[in-house]
Amino acid sequence: MSYTALYRVWRPARWEDVVNQKPVIRILENALVENKVSHAYLFSGPRGTGKTTVARLLAKAVNCPYRQGAEPCNECDTCSAIAQGTSVDVIEIDAASNRGIDEIRSLRESVRYLPVMGKYKVYIIDEVHMLTQEAFNALLKTLEEPPEHVIFILATTAAHKIPVTIASRCQRLEFRRLSINDIEGQLEKILVSSDVKWEPGALRLIARAALGSMRDALSVLDLCLTYGENKILEKDVREVLGETAGEVMVRLFSALSTEDLKGVMDVTKEVSERGKDMGEFCQEIGAFARDLLFLSSGGVGTDLGRTEDEIGDMLQLSGRVSRDLLIKVLEATSNAIAQMRNTDNQRLVVDIALLGLFAGSDANGKDVFFEKPYTYSTSKTSRKKVGDDSDSPPLPSESFTVPTDADSGISQDTALESHYTGPKDFSTPDSILEAVKQAWPTLLDELQKKRRIQARAYLLPARPSRVIDGKTLVLAYPEGYATHMEQILSDSHKRVVQDYLEKILQIRLDLSVEVDRPDANTSSGTNGNGDDLHPLVEAAINILDGKIVS
Repeated sequence: MSYTALYRVWRPARWEDVVNQKPVIRILENALVENKVSHAYLFSGPRGTGKTTVARLLAKAVNCPYRQGAEPCNECDTCSAIAQGTSVDVIEIDAASNRGIDEIRSLRESVRYLPVMGKYKVYIIDEVHMLTQEAFNALLKTLEEPPEHVIFILATTAAHKIPVTIASRCQRLEFRRLSINDIEGQLEKILVSSDVKWEPGALRLIARAALGSMRDALSVLDLCLTYGENKILEKDVREVLGETAGEVMVRLFSALSTEDLKGVMDVTKEVSERGKDMGEFCQEIGAFARDLLFLSSGGVGTDLGRTEDEIGDMLQLSGRVSRDLLIKVLEATSNAIAQMRNTDNQRLVVDIALLGLFAGSDANGKDVFFEKPYTYSTSKTSRKKVGDDSDSPPLPSESFTVPTDADSGISQDTALESHYTGPKDFSTPDSILEAVKQAWPTLLDELQKKRRIQARAYLLPARPSRVIDGKTLVLAYPEGYATHMEQILSDSHKRVVQDYLEKILQIRLDLSVEVDRPDANTSSGTNGNGDDLHPLVEAAINILDGKIVS
């Protein structure tokens, strides 16, 4: 005999068994008792919240010959056939795979025939928003004036995609997302009846991972029962879910709060080597930051859906992590998740996002990037060789220093105007390039001040190389920075750079990129012994204004 999944075994058979959908159930029960059942319903709400289950319960209730009030008997042939999915009077259609006009024409033909066993023929159309526009048009007249023996129940997770002409002909019932407590309570009932032992923290993890879907929770519970040999342990649930352990998050945020670069990089390396999807990792970082912000604002830990041990660790951590940092983490992870759609190197995106947090504020929370003047050079030969502790030689004429606000006394409001003092009447490409080179440090500084961390990070390895026809600025990148080159030309980042350059120079330039191939005798990208540096290492040096010492 084949195994039956838990979500099918534990499908509610009575109205009172439906979890936390009281408004919907009350409306349907009253309609049954008062004989006011509509010819068409639209059930909308998140996945796994009971839409199809309630549709089947309604189908049983309207057709059960032994119904008591609104409750079907669940024992007669009609109820049994509907519960088993064998009733000829209850037709379930998956609109995702039967979405064309031909299927709807076939439905229109079948509605004319009377039911075989019950009083009504009930058509349950799941994921109805997947129907084509032509199919909706074909359904419209039948839905408006169906035969008296027909009831339509349309179910969808995307009600906004349903044409208004269809929705207006249905009674719409909204299904709410289930709370963590609701799901946890239902899981306890199932395990008690199955004589299975569990840890409370384990059920909490399952309920939180389900994201309001009882079906998803039961599917995870099924996996955990198989994995743990009929025991539900917290550590086993984490293994099944692939969830980052709470202590890893505590380590990460502790490192962020103390500006421990190595600690942060150790965590990202550990998570990546475990095979964890970095997009999911970013989501977990954002969720952890949100929960910390909630706790630091006086929120109750039990509302978070986390285990007691996790909440205890988070309460201790919340006093050490500033709210400003938590807000920046939320922003950085959100941007990182968006950027991951355009690159295969997800870990690099996470590293850039977290490195940007280090660059975001000083010890006093001030929005500055550098604690000392930042020196930018268009000549790669000007970089100090690794292991060379001697005084640096004078920088070439193309190098410029941007003082910090404290050193210069320049306010943020006038910073853009005062940093660039060159000509603004550009007559040749060379003069434009020279002006861009002078304005480049100001551009990087301004991007940091305005929290354009992503754009700045992708711009750091580049140098202004040349100007084509007085209209296009070409940026040269070292080899190994293909992702940076791709991202800086994306619409959002490109527009940011163009806008800030225009603000500084009063000239609008298009952007292009090329691979910078320096002469073999330059010291850029080497470790002082002639060995190439990894692009990530070089990026870290640029971001932190540092050097490698032997």
